This record gives sequence, C-alpha cells and structure tokens, in this order.
Amino acid sequence: MKRLAFVLLAVAACGSKKPPTNAGGGSGSAAIYAKKMVMSWGIQQHDNDADVFLQTTDETGKQTSYPLGTYQGQCKVITPDASLKAASAVACNQVATGVELDATVTEDEIIILKGNTQNGNPPDPMSREEVTRVKAPGGAKVESGT
Repeated sequence: MKRLAFVLLAVAACGSKKPPTNAGGGSGSAAIYAKKMVMSWGIQQHDNDADVFLQTTDETGKQTSYPLGTYQGQCKVITPDASLKAASAVACNQVATGVELDATVTEDEIIILKGNTQNGNPPDPMSREEVTRVKAPGGAKVESGT
C-alpha cells in the first residue's frame, strides 16, 4: 500500500506541466541589440591641408562625427602605433614634418592622441597630447572600421 501511495505521489508531482509561453514571440515585440560601436576616420582633403573627423556608428546605425581639427599635408589612415595599443591611426604629412593621430580604446572611451612626426619617424610617446575623448555606451564593444 505504501508503494502505491508513493507511486501516485510521484506521478502527481511530475504530472503534466504546461510548456512555457513565448512572451516575446508576438509581432509587436521590440528588437534587442547588443551594445556595439564602430569607429572610423573621416578625412576631407584640401590642397594643402585636411579636416579630420572621428566617426562612430552604434548598433542601431546612428552615426556621430567628432571634428578633430585641420592638419597640414596629405592625410591617410595608417597602421596604428603598437606601443600605444592604438586601434586605428591617421598620419598627416608634409615634406619633413607631420602629425599622427592615434585612437586608443579603453573600457568606455575612445581617446584621440596627437603627436608630431619628423622625417617619417613615429612621434615620441611621451610628447603626445590628448585631442579629445569620446564616450562609448556602457558595456559596448568598440571596434575599428578603419
């Protein structure tokens, strides 16, 4: 008799459960995006100088442009300085001098550093100046789109 009571109790406890309902399965549900930011450079080249911008695009497609200044010479995207762990860089060069802009990514910011170059040599890491900081959304993955 005890066995029968135990079996009935087990069947009742494990009885039919309804499958979970899909609360977000309706056509009116909102899409959820992972936080992401892609940064790239904008360069408007003129005859003897160029306007340089940092451009960001978030996971929703919203784009923002941050002006970084006007620099002498021809500007182009270059391989970033490994000593700064920069994600991306731009060099603006004249004949013997120039400027290098490096974008370094921290947990929640993109920091743009500027250094002067001589004869194509990279700038002294200790002589760089901060140009600007751009806040990234908390927890966002920041990538370089070059």
